[in-house]
Amino acid sequence: MTYRKNLLIAEFNRDLLLQGYTSIPNLLFQSYRDLGLNDLEMLILLQLIYWQSAANELCPSLEQLSSRMSTAPGEIERSLKSLLEKKIICLEQIIDAESLEDRSVYNLEGIFDQLAEVWALERNREIEEQQRLRLARNKREKEKQDALRLSPGLKAGPLTSTISAQAALVYQDFENEFGRPLSPIEGELIMQWCAQIPSELILEALRISVLLGKLNLRYIESILLDWQRKSIRTLREVRELEEAYFEKKADFVQKTGRNRANLSKKTPKKTTEDKYRDLYSI
Repeated sequence: MTYRKNLLIAEFNRDLLLQGYTSIPNLLFQSYRDLGLNDLEMLILLQLIYWQSAANELCPSLEQLSSRMSTAPGEIERSLKSLLEKKIICLEQIIDAESLEDRSVYNLEGIFDQLAEVWALERNREIEEQQRLRLARNKREKEKQDALRLSPGLKAGPLTSTISAQAALVYQDFENEFGRPLSPIEGELIMQWCAQIPSELILEALRISVLLGKLNLRYIESILLDWQRKSIRTLREVRELEEAYFEKKADFVQKTGRNRANLSKKTPKKTTEDKYRDLYSI
């Protein structure tokens, strides 16, 4: 029994090979909807390819087509008419070599011409997408370089590929105070600060710039650079710096012979903003 089964399989494989194969471009399967074809029109087109390549029948009749399909001849006829209107196929007249009579044949070149257009459009889209990605990458690299040039005084530190939760909060505070979304260059610079400087110092410099009405990154950076030169790394050290400055200024006023009473009569009392403006007149 096994021997007979093996013979049948071998005979089947031989017959399968002898009958040949119908080659269908993968692009046709991928793109037939882009060509405006429905499933039935696609199936009839495949049948036409089969009849021409495997059965050597250049113009199969409705009966021949319907014999291999579960579709009524009327529907097949309507679909063939639609394929002709869409210029997927066309009917041509040739002279038969044996009878020397005119004979109608289906010319399938239209499908390959339209597939070539679909391929060209898709190829153009791929090229345009690559160009867009290349421009986006170049822009990103330029913004990084611009950000580095904008911050020449700070030592460049390693930037991580992910933003920490604290850095994200700093970024959000800047956007809230600026009242607008940050530009990519501004965001890159702030992320560099977060990689090098404690966030509490960055937010304090932001607070001072808001208090003094100097809401720009260059001024904030000048404050951070000044603290860096003075080796200040904590908010407590900032407060000590401010207290020492205000005490020194008060001592200077006393040493010049102007007591506080006389000073209050001659000049208006300085506000907190004025004190900060004197200290951070960078």
